[in-house]
Amino acid sequence: MFSMSEKSHVQIESLLADLLVRAEGNAVFLCDRGGNILAQSTANLYSSEENMAALAAGSFYATRELARILGEPEFHCVFHQGDRASLYMQSTSYDLLVLVIFGAESNPGLVRLYASSSVQALDDMMNNAENEEPEPQPVTVFEIDSTKQAFEKAPEFRAS
Repeated sequence: MFSMSEKSHVQIESLLADLLVRAEGNAVFLCDRGGNILAQSTANLYSSEENMAALAAGSFYATRELARILGEPEFHCVFHQGDRASLYMQSTSYDLLVLVIFGAESNPGLVRLYASSSVQALDDMMNNAENEEPEPQPVTVFEIDSTKQAFEKAPEFRAS
């Protein structure tokens, strides 16, 4: 299990931004199994990023059953190619998904190469973060004034 600190989040976003530039992509997302976006770097804005990430994650994790039927433990990457837009998806060892959206001007082989090296860097970073001592979290102290009433009954509302 990986817990993302603020420092880790900044490092991950930097890694995704680097992948976006090197792959000449339109957007890069780091998602969990449900397609929830944990971090992202985008050159183009999409009106339904959350929907795209959720559908892509569903598509990716559905291929695990196809892999099993074919005698593979899983597929590590999935590629969907269109005329104007394509998707490349690859899992990390922490069961997260890197999703790269790119256009026809990008080279799919380079997208795969750069995404693979970024996934390895993500895995290394997460392994190192897991072995570090957790950073102390700020503490918020709440004081209760015993002379005050915490809750008051609201006046009754009467519909006319």
